[in-house]
Amino acid sequence: MKLRCWLLAGFIGLGLTTPAHAWGQEDRNNYNNKMALLGVLLEGAKERAQDHGDIETLCLLLGIGADVTANYVNTAPNNQQINQRLVAMNNDLNMCISMLQKTALKP
Repeated sequence: MKLRCWLLAGFIGLGLTTPAHAWGQEDRNNYNNKMALLGVLLEGAKERAQDHGDIETLCLLLGIGADVTANYVNTAPNNQQINQRLVAMNNDLNMCISMLQKTALKP
């Protein structure tokens, strides 16, 4: 369980630190600022998930990050980098939800 959280955290960290390149400067700055803030929140959520089993908060923040990225994909649908980032973020979110469901089923 802890290993999965760390792997998930690694994928998230890689996805959030790569700058976006295809939009106007203002759009890119807004996106990067939002993702930087989410990155800080995710760090705390990763620690809580590992130390206290709080997977719900981690999944919530992953969902917010995927939603923010999806909004920017709608603005620049031809940006392959951001499209790939969104796919990876959705995969991370699905993995998190799967882990959440498994923990909910434990007696």
